[in-house]
Parts: sequence; structure tokens; C-alpha cells
Amino acid sequence: MNQPRRRRSGRNRSPRGRPPKPVDIWRTPDPLPPVEPITIPEEVGALLRSLGDPPTIGGNVVTGHYFSAIVERAAAVAAALAVSAGVLAESSDDTA
Repeated sequence: MNQPRRRRSGRNRSPRGRPPKPVDIWRTPDPLPPVEPITIPEEVGALLRSLGDPPTIGGNVVTGHYFSAIVERAAAVAAALAVSAGVLAESSDDTA
């Protein structure tokens, strides 16, 4: 019976003959790009619904509602963070 081949782990190997190039970890990083305003979509669960119904065990249809609630809560938290950071886009809604 043939014995299985043992694989050598190549994670710790460097290219032969060349030591790794040193990296200056204390260098000054490149400047960040300008901050773009964040807009809140009208329908936050649209992407989730576009994927179809979630798999269910035992025919339970409540799973989709739980997923929708989680996505809506995450969108609310993201909007609150955007407001606190001052990066929420101005609403172009003229219904006052």
C-alpha cells in the first residue's frame, strides 16, 4: 500500500539566496484621501432580498424577518456613526 506523501509547509520559507527586504515600520504613511459624504439608502434590505430567501430548517419563515431586522439595525448604527463623525450627506429631500 502506498504511503501518503508528506507536504512541507512553505509558509516560513523565503526565496533561496535572497534575504527578505527590510521594512521601515515607523515611516510616515501616505495622506488619507478626502472623506466622501455618506448617504443612507431608502431601502437598506434590498441587497439582502436580492439574494433570495434564506435557507430554513423545518420550514421556519421567520428567519428572513430576523435577517431584515439585523440589516436595518446595522444601517441605523452606521447612520448614527456617520452623524457623530459629521460625514452624513445633506438630505436633498424638499418635503417640509
